[in-house]
Amino acid sequence: MEEKIVSLKQQGLTLKQIAAELDVPIGKVQYAWRKWRNQQQELEEVVPVKQKSNKKAKAKAKAPGATSRKQVATAKETSDVNVSPLLAKGPEGYWQLPDRYNVDFLHAVVQSPNSVYVCWEVSDLVKETLELQFMRRWEELPKAFRILDVTLLDYASGHANRSYTFDLPEMTNSWFVRPLDPNTTYVFEFGIRTMEGEFLPIVASAPLDTPRAEPAGIGRFAEPVRRWQYGEVDSPELLDTLPKYAAYRHVR
Repeated sequence: MEEKIVSLKQQGLTLKQIAAELDVPIGKVQYAWRKWRNQQQELEEVVPVKQKSNKKAKAKAKAPGATSRKQVATAKETSDVNVSPLLAKGPEGYWQLPDRYNVDFLHAVVQSPNSVYVCWEVSDLVKETLELQFMRRWEELPKAFRILDVTLLDYASGHANRSYTFDLPEMTNSWFVRPLDPNTTYVFEFGIRTMEGEFLPIVASAPLDTPRAEPAGIGRFAEPVRRWQYGEVDSPELLDTLPKYAAYRHVR
């Protein structure tokens, strides 16, 4: 019975499946399997160290049957554990993320129509270059952050509808930017202030659109269009009544 249980176990069956296959109580199967594993462990502990140098003993210890049984037993013991062994223990720092990646980047993520989360990093090479240029340590250079509204504009051309710059505390690498306008295109820049107080950008984000804060308003302009279509007005009222950006914000 014990040999049959061990054979089925080595084939990959669970103890519950073996009990159903042999039509015996699962407690009897568990006892037989535990007894066989204990015997295997005792045999491994009793083997003298001197036998390791003996070729015949070494060949016997490495017989295919013994090796396969040991490997299968170890594999099955591991599979019986619900938690992965990598989670139980692992090399030091295996699950730790690095504090920094030593690259230049600035990422912006929308949190709400009025809020954006921004994080950035400046590489050591850029820091050393700025230290040589301004003859000051990186920690002594005043840090600043700039928000640019580039709605309907090309950021690469250097144009912006408006901008706002504020100073940052030292060793800051992230910020929640708010309040912002919904349905607007922004670009965020991190940099330093020069001796003259001018802002010098170092890293910038890609243009980012904040979502709408209200429905698009289907049919909002139906009545002005009807009056112009039937000649009740000489020119479309859309151009005369809407403020700057209003058409863009409601239509796009």
